[in-house]
Amino acid sequence: MPNKKPKIAIVSLTCCEGCEFALLDLGQRFLDLAKKVDITNFRLLRDEPKKLGHYDLCFVEGSVVTAENLEKLKKLRSVSKQLIVLGNCAQTGGVHRLKNWFGRMRALGMVYKEVKGIENKDILPISEIVKVDFEIPTCPVNAEEFLDLIYKFLAGRKFKIKQNPVCMECQARGYECLLQKGEICLGPITLGGCGAICLKSKQGCWGCRGLLEEPAVKKFADFLLTRHPKKEVESVLEVFGIKDDWQGEAEKEWEKEKKSKALMIVD
Repeated sequence: MPNKKPKIAIVSLTCCEGCEFALLDLGQRFLDLAKKVDITNFRLLRDEPKKLGHYDLCFVEGSVVTAENLEKLKKLRSVSKQLIVLGNCAQTGGVHRLKNWFGRMRALGMVYKEVKGIENKDILPISEIVKVDFEIPTCPVNAEEFLDLIYKFLAGRKFKIKQNPVCMECQARGYECLLQKGEICLGPITLGGCGAICLKSKQGCWGCRGLLEEPAVKKFADFLLTRHPKKEVESVLEVFGIKDDWQGEAEKEWEKEKKSKALMIVD
């Protein structure tokens, strides 16, 4: 009996669906992949997706902004062997997460004239809501990594993204270093894989690929603060959720320092 094709779902929560369109931009290679797997749930291919069933791989794009999003995500997790977040909105909360720092009620009042009945949740990375097996970062995603993950799954191999900073790709392509020019750029702490496309356009990296493993966020932020106003640094760190990591590292250092001082008093 021939092996059954793995069942794949590509599902949206609250998002622009740009990551899913990036997958379709693969063109013929996406169609070739579709012959090897059973894509049973993908709104951009089917007008009426099938009801939720078992999935070997479930890719989720977008943030949990509503109660409906939350219920859908939990159902997807329960019927999926492996759940993969697709893109920055799913990985870190994306631009929706900006309201956490801006102020949820303040943001709500600026968007809606009548706020009664409008849901207004704190935005969290999906990995803080349900178990996540893999993450494909960026806004939008690097579709090559999507292909790599699925083909490695089919071959029974492990998927892992290389831990190189954006700076490595920037320098390899001979782009001008904006940090050396005195501009804010998060390239040293941001995961590479984007081809340093923002630097190609002389735009500083804002960290849409997410952080490298074990990045020195506080040390780097402190470096930026010696050259730029705090408000300016925070505004860049907020866009893709890095501000939380910065504050988290600062709190850990403060707690460590507090304990050290307490031990000195006891001694």
